[in-house]
Amino acid sequence: PLGVPKEIEELIKDAINLKVYRYYPQYNYKCLKENIGEIFDVNPSYIEIYNGVSEFLSLLTDEYSCPQPNYGEYPCYNKYTVKEEGNSYVYDLRGTKVITSNPVNPTGSLIDESEILEFLADKRELVLDESFMDLSDGKSFRNKIEEYPNLVVLSSFTKSLSIPGLRMGFSFSIKQKVRPIPWRVNSIANYVFSNANPKKIREFLNKSKEKVIKIRDNFEKMFPFKIYDTHAPFVLVEFPIPTKIINEFLIENGYYIREPEGFIGLRDTHARISLRDDVQDLVKVLNSLSPKTFKLKS
Repeated sequence: PLGVPKEIEELIKDAINLKVYRYYPQYNYKCLKENIGEIFDVNPSYIEIYNGVSEFLSLLTDEYSCPQPNYGEYPCYNKYTVKEEGNSYVYDLRGTKVITSNPVNPTGSLIDESEILEFLADKRELVLDESFMDLSDGKSFRNKIEEYPNLVVLSSFTKSLSIPGLRMGFSFSIKQKVRPIPWRVNSIANYVFSNANPKKIREFLNKSKEKVIKIRDNFEKMFPFKIYDTHAPFVLVEFPIPTKIINEFLIENGYYIREPEGFIGLRDTHARISLRDDVQDLVKVLNSLSPKTFKLKS
């Protein structure tokens, strides 16, 4: 919600001025791992670097169960639908190997801590994608990796620092699950995040969390239809008519909300809305387009 940190933009400029792209990055990414370890208070030896979390996922075998609704790119042989209870989806972990996001995309739900710890205590394998956790009021499980060698926690700077083009993903685990390829992170990204000030990054992430909570609270006050409990920088909502019809109007006005297609377990009236500064304007646009149908508060 705060965009790209100014420090990161300055470091990108420095990297270009220094022409670091003329050289290979450090082969073992030692400095990069040490800096990420300081940011998240994790032993650098437990960190592995990837060209985004997507690279890690592409190296996994198709052996996992995955609760639904969930992110659609996980390698799963078994997908099962969880219960919808009131204004939330309640996620349980089934099978011997599970992969899931947390908070969950697209519902914004947090998996109950006791559910996760009981699953790990049974020595079952869990890959926990926390790509949205740095913008969440939830609690990360990366501090549990020493206690549970069967846990892999994934994260990235893509969402939290608004830098999808730099492709910076990483895993936290005692036992690395996959073997990454060499030179997977380019010299510019390596330079930027090897030199970013850990204290400033932590401060930026904390401010981002506060911003998301403020936007969420304001949105909940003004949106009259069903809103699901969320712990993410987005919210799942449900309209009285299919989201596809709503988007036909929104696109003409410069807006688009995520339709439910591709998410198992959602109805065609569901939508995922990003919690951005302009979300109030989105509601006003909906109200102006069809006040009799939506009856949205401005």
